[in-house]
Amino acid sequence: MKIKTNLIAFSMMIIFSIYNYAQVQNIAHRGCSSLAPENTYSAWVKAIEIGADYFELDIQLSSDDSMMIMHDATVERTTNGSGSVSSMTYGQLRLLDAGSWFSPEFTGEKIPTFSEALELSKTNGIVDIVAEIKTTDATIVPKVIAMIQAYGMQSRVIVSSFTYSQIAQCRSLDASIDIQLFGTITNAMIDQVALINGEWVGSGGTITQALIDYAHSKNVLFNGWTINTGSQMLALIALGIDGITTNFPHVLVAVTDSTAPADVIINSAITTGETDISLDWESSEDPESGITGYEIFRDIIPNPITLYVTVGDTTSYIDYTLTENETFYYRIKALNGAGLKSTNYSNEVSATTNADITKPVVSFVTSERDTSTVYIEFSERVEEASAEVLTNYNINKGVSVLSAELMLDEKTVVLITSSLFDSTYTLAVSNVKDKAIVPNVMLNASMTFTHKNITSDIISCYNLDDYTIVGSDTVIYDASLNANNGVVKNGAVISSGYLGNSMEFDGVDDFVQFQNSPSFNFNGGGVTVSVWTKLAYLPSQLLQPFGPLFDAEGDQFVLYEDRGNNELRFKVVTNVTAERPGIPGVDLVTGKWIHVVGVYNGSHAKVYLNGVLKDSHILTGNVNTGIVPMLGKSGTSGTPSYFKGSIDNVLVFNYGFTDDEVSGLYNNTKIPANIIVGVESTPEYPKEYSLSQNYPNPFNPSTTISYDLPVVSKVSIKIFDLLGKEVASLVNEEKEAGYHKVLFDGKGLSSGTYFFRIQADNFVQTKKMILIK
Repeated sequence: MKIKTNLIAFSMMIIFSIYNYAQVQNIAHRGCSSLAPENTYSAWVKAIEIGADYFELDIQLSSDDSMMIMHDATVERTTNGSGSVSSMTYGQLRLLDAGSWFSPEFTGEKIPTFSEALELSKTNGIVDIVAEIKTTDATIVPKVIAMIQAYGMQSRVIVSSFTYSQIAQCRSLDASIDIQLFGTITNAMIDQVALINGEWVGSGGTITQALIDYAHSKNVLFNGWTINTGSQMLALIALGIDGITTNFPHVLVAVTDSTAPADVIINSAITTGETDISLDWESSEDPESGITGYEIFRDIIPNPITLYVTVGDTTSYIDYTLTENETFYYRIKALNGAGLKSTNYSNEVSATTNADITKPVVSFVTSERDTSTVYIEFSERVEEASAEVLTNYNINKGVSVLSAELMLDEKTVVLITSSLFDSTYTLAVSNVKDKAIVPNVMLNASMTFTHKNITSDIISCYNLDDYTIVGSDTVIYDASLNANNGVVKNGAVISSGYLGNSMEFDGVDDFVQFQNSPSFNFNGGGVTVSVWTKLAYLPSQLLQPFGPLFDAEGDQFVLYEDRGNNELRFKVVTNVTAERPGIPGVDLVTGKWIHVVGVYNGSHAKVYLNGVLKDSHILTGNVNTGIVPMLGKSGTSGTPSYFKGSIDNVLVFNYGFTDDEVSGLYNNTKIPANIIVGVESTPEYPKEYSLSQNYPNPFNPSTTISYDLPVVSKVSIKIFDLLGKEVASLVNEEKEAGYHKVLFDGKGLSSGTYFFRIQADNFVQTKKMILIK
């Protein structure tokens, strides 16, 4: 064992170095269970790679007396099987898949044995084991002790249990093996452990300075579990904790890093386009906690010290300066996992922007669900005065434009019109100017768009473009026919959104309160919740246990970030049971718009990220009634959590979407403008099918794919990686004849070569594109 108890030496350590991080043992809970499926060989290997001092595991007993590693008494939660561990043989248990529930990457992972754990630890020679006995079988303690002795690992295993009699039996069988009592530790429990000369207590309750000091006075070491955030870890280290059990051993490595990352070297600053500057730099290094991001300092004078932006672990950044004919100077510092910065600034680089001489063009036109709203997004920021002139917009078929409002992004104009029907319209846009020093006026353009009205299966629709003051309340309106309006509480504000505006929450007390209603109380066998969101924190970084998006006290159907499990989860509660499929934190990003959809279809609960299925759990029954939804708040009892970030375009449906419907929802929130050549003339259709090379190429992070259809066709456009794995579905629906465009956003993908393939009736074609970040 790494720490053998010596009260005098330990007391000196407390006096002279209470913040000596090296003394705190890093115990990987069920292995590194945030990065690999819990209690598996892969989770143990991850713990070793990260540099944990111990990996913790749970021992159950099979029907033929094999010591199997499984937390639960049954196998349902973490395998593809069912039944209790004690009722199954070693051979039956080894046939189960213990990895695919966590991620397809771990499909085929087997339930490991205690023997395999001891062999790995002994071979590795560095990492030790905390072995928790889960079963109450009377023979388990002698079996555990005998196997530890057989491997000669008495000094490298801590045998642990919530049952005092089990650790007492362990002590009587072999006093050279360290023992640990788990529980909500009290002084009386510490006395019990001290009475048999035990080494450790492990507490999941409230841990205080007095409790740790009392343990130390009894010559007992103190382990806290399950501690998953850096702030919690640092607080316990300051109290003199001896061990921290965590799902995130890499976070503990990070917060105890006291070495600054290496200084950054910038390679170049190049003006691209007119007012954009592209920065490129060498990756910094930090062998302890790794590089988590970079601070970019910018000014219009040399030696900038003003922090301009903080980016993630990347080596490039495009500065959309929106400023003409100006020289900008840049320096960079790296950030590591402990929040330390490079000691010195990087070298300085500079670049000068050009004059803006490009005319604005319409990029997207979207009109769905709301019966009188059209969103027009331009290619750049436009002047408010010209953007809000009603006569600059004309829609055929007798539609009147009643108002035009420029959104906060200064690129999107929202038209309020007379009633629109399910039909294709022609929109003419003219005379809109950009915000250049010498404004550029757009070329008059006409384009078609297809409007789709609200369907009867929608429960609520929140565009979140604005709110209205009604008496003493601040109200957001439901665009469906169900009047599920919400009241804004404590100052949530309107900010720039993904489509139009959005609502921004401060993570302190902002939320939106809805009421229960007949439409929310549908009591059916399916539901879909769709949200666009920009996260301020990844789940593991949350300052509170949860980050609630669409949430409720009763959890009937909710979307939320879960710090303890490092996932963004969709929870559904039916009259049968509840399930919580989740998006792993590693797949999420902060500061960028992402699309999250939760689906329950009567047989499975599913969660999707940017149109792609991320997790699916078997579930049956009718959705529980009584939901009282909220945006940004987790519940009404206890101490609720609040969401920090932005939310846009919230949709709730009373049935479960198919994969294709979710993909369509993602791809059609913004619809590329279908420009017509020759205003008011009959459009000339293509003479043949065609797929054009994406533009730009290479790209970062988005690019446009164009394709031509000579006739109405069922179109499928999908993106594949080099291994042929589908990573995105952009189009999967019938399209009219004409010239079409679709935007592909690769922000969730790594740099590399990808392929996009179109299938339109019998026409199939594939092209290559390159994503560079």
